[in-house]
Amino acid sequence: MGTNISKKKRDDLLDKIKQIRAFIAAAPQDENTGNLLSYLSELEKDVNGKKYGLVFEEHREEIDEVLDTHTPVLTENADLFIDYGGQMNFLLEGDNLAALKLLEKTHRGKIDLIYIEIIIPSLIQGIGIIKRCAFAV
Repeated sequence: MGTNISKKKRDDLLDKIKQIRAFIAAAPQDENTGNLLSYLSELEKDVNGKKYGLVFEEHREEIDEVLDTHTPVLTENADLFIDYGGQMNFLLEGDNLAALKLLEKTHRGKIDLIYIEIIIPSLIQGIGIIKRCAFAV
């Protein structure tokens, strides 16, 4: 199993494994019984080993390598400026990781909310491009 599972799904799977194990134990034993119980034990271990919540891939992407040696720089688009009577909010458009790394350096302790939205035009337009947006307040 390569995906995360919910607690309910995990409990359901473990219950089914328990039922199968009981069925095998009650059935006449033969040369396959040991193998079946071994397979069930492996399956149970796999189900118990899955995590809940967010799971990050265990590899580095190109942006990770770039951010090790470069600091992102913000460029203001004055045409998009809106005056809210002195209250400062801004929109960052670009790679989420780069934006978050920059905010970590420039606005640590000053941000109340970060909203990240993933827009997948392929669902709407039939193309395979993913556009990512991050908002910080």
